[in-house]
Amino acid sequence: MSNYSIFNKKLSKTDLLTLMNIHYQCFYFWHASCNILSKQKKERMTMKKYEYSILPEYAPLYPKLPYRYEEYEKVSVYCRGDKEKMQRLLPKEFTVTDDVFEVFLLRNNKIEGLDNYNEGGLIIPCSYKDINGACMSFEYVDTDDALCAGREIWGYPKKIGEIEFNVDGGKVSGSVSRKGKKIIDVTFEETGEAFEQPNLFPRLQVKRFPHVEHEGTHLNTILKNEFYDAVTKKQVTGKATLNWEESLDDPLASLGDVEVVGAIYFVGGYTLSYGKVIDEL
Repeated sequence: MSNYSIFNKKLSKTDLLTLMNIHYQCFYFWHASCNILSKQKKERMTMKKYEYSILPEYAPLYPKLPYRYEEYEKVSVYCRGDKEKMQRLLPKEFTVTDDVFEVFLLRNNKIEGLDNYNEGGLIIPCSYKDINGACMSFEYVDTDDALCAGREIWGYPKKIGEIEFNVDGGKVSGSVSRKGKKIIDVTFEETGEAFEQPNLFPRLQVKRFPHVEHEGTHLNTILKNEFYDAVTKKQVTGKATLNWEESLDDPLASLGDVEVVGAIYFVGGYTLSYGKVIDEL
């Protein structure tokens, strides 16, 4: 047959091809419009779901990222310890990779995003599968916004502590105390002594939240976090002492007597922003 019937009318093959082309164009524009609407709907849903992700939504505890740190002062004491003891202070997912760890004290003088706070902690070199880095094994701060932002966003195991940081010329002294125990006690004196500083980046952390309905975890992820736009304004080496008081709640002293291999006093800045989820357990 050379003609086709539609609605009781005869159409030629040319007319039919034209009609089919019109139908195809209508379908194409309809499909494209659906994709655009679907994308807009997803964006609205995402905004609705995450616009107020920091509780309480009517008075958030901490602001959105990023945070810019300027003029922070830090004393890092690098120590050689027992790898088996160090392993016991890591999340079970991580494996210790070296016997030199870092104990630090830090004073923030200017932050865009958070209130100024002081900090101290223990950093242990480790790996997760084929990724090398270091884990913030213990961390202490003295403000609630720094505490909760660190735990909720990046999985840093922050606790509230009493932190002292004093600078007197080329000497620095400071400590971290919690529940009546001085769990970190550091002195530093500038000498210019050279040593090999280990690379303890990126940070590898476990972000874990308990389940609300039963014993166990509701969220259990492995995260990687790095600093951006880092600036060094001052860096000097020196000699240091490290002491810690035994505490069942904060067992840093379980590392025992350790050898101090070097120390640094540092002044600088960096930007703290989003990290990366590298595994979900």
